[in-house]
Amino acid sequence: MDTMTACDAKVLLILTAIKTEYSAVKQVVDQWLADTPPAIRTDHYDHMAVEVIGIRAKLSRHVFPNYAHSRVVGVITAGLAGALSPELNTGDVVIDSSSTNASALAEFMDNMSGRKRVFVGPIHTSRNVVATPREKKQLFAESQALAVEMENSYTREFALRRKIPWLGIRSISDTAFESVPAEVMKFVDSSGKVKPWDLTKGLARHPGLIPAVVRLGKHTQVATKNLSDALAAIIRSGWPSN
Repeated sequence: MDTMTACDAKVLLILTAIKTEYSAVKQVVDQWLADTPPAIRTDHYDHMAVEVIGIRAKLSRHVFPNYAHSRVVGVITAGLAGALSPELNTGDVVIDSSSTNASALAEFMDNMSGRKRVFVGPIHTSRNVVATPREKKQLFAESQALAVEMENSYTREFALRRKIPWLGIRSISDTAFESVPAEVMKFVDSSGKVKPWDLTKGLARHPGLIPAVVRLGKHTQVATKNLSDALAAIIRSGWPSN
């Protein structure tokens, strides 16, 4: 998705699962570069690259090799997640506790975010959609993770192999008490792009899904906005050098 840079350039690699997340993140990065004079940017990296790795990181096998010879100095996985903890509300931001400098970053973001809530804790990577409140409750009891998503473990492994800092940050799009119909996954491709014909057919056959799809769309807008604000704060913090 992004333009490759020279091998000697220091790159902060930001990974997203779907196009919606990519667009929000890319807008933040482009705005930061446009508004911030080079003299006051961090010297920890020369370039920020934003990529789509797909749901369950299915596209990572095409993305990661592009950076095999690049000086990647940090990896951020930024996206949406479902809540497992009943404390979390739509739009809350969760930093994976295994992230580099997680606590210090959360403190910085708390100071910058006004009334937005930032949590630090485990985030569980699942191979399957955790769809119902019952499934979320069970997974929370088993894992004690605050939220669930489908890519963090893959990107963290990439960073560990490179021996570079890693950060996983998620914004909550559905609470522990809300269902996400598993059928929704059939309406998007591997990069999260909606397949209009499949969506139209699916909702025609199962009109009972319409309220859940509409609700998820509204919550996704809130979560995506807060994800953008969180990423902007991360960039301002100078991570991973903070």
